[in-house]
Amino acid sequence: MELLGEIGQWSGFVLWALLLIVASLFVYLGLGGSFIVLGLAVIWAVVTGFATVTWQWVLVLLGLALLGELLEFLIGTFYVAQKGATKPGVVLAFVGGLLGTFVGNSLLPVVGAVLGSFVGAFGGAVLGEYQRYQKLEPSLRVGGYAFLGRVLAMVIKHIIALVMVFLILRLTKP
Repeated sequence: MELLGEIGQWSGFVLWALLLIVASLFVYLGLGGSFIVLGLAVIWAVVTGFATVTWQWVLVLLGLALLGELLEFLIGTFYVAQKGATKPGVVLAFVGGLLGTFVGNSLLPVVGAVLGSFVGAFGGAVLGEYQRYQKLEPSLRVGGYAFLGRVLAMVIKHIIALVMVFLILRLTKP
């Protein structure tokens, strides 16, 4: 009987790990995967009386989630500037990414938001650069950097979410 209890415990842990990993993937859908992971940790903490996931750990996880948001903003916005975009290109890449998110989400909920942010950042950067230089080729290159910046920002944000998952799993391991 003891063996069955242990198998059940580890089975539950595997399901918990899968839930956290899947939640972290929501970063790519623009749905705040880091904050979903944080929310799951808070639920665990409340249910277990903060036995393993303490308030201090909740604050650490919150800090990581906020760091992910900050890095996503900074990388998504300033990567294109580092690659030679002008101020209008940087600003319009940022604005285009925001507008693209809203328009994309209204056309195709969830997935459209992500695609729209990529297309909007690309289009905004191209527009900003084209207005300045009146040449398409360099404008498209900067638009490509804006697109890559958004992708890089999401990947880094997901890595931070996975660090959060790792910490939670270490704290909640049976």
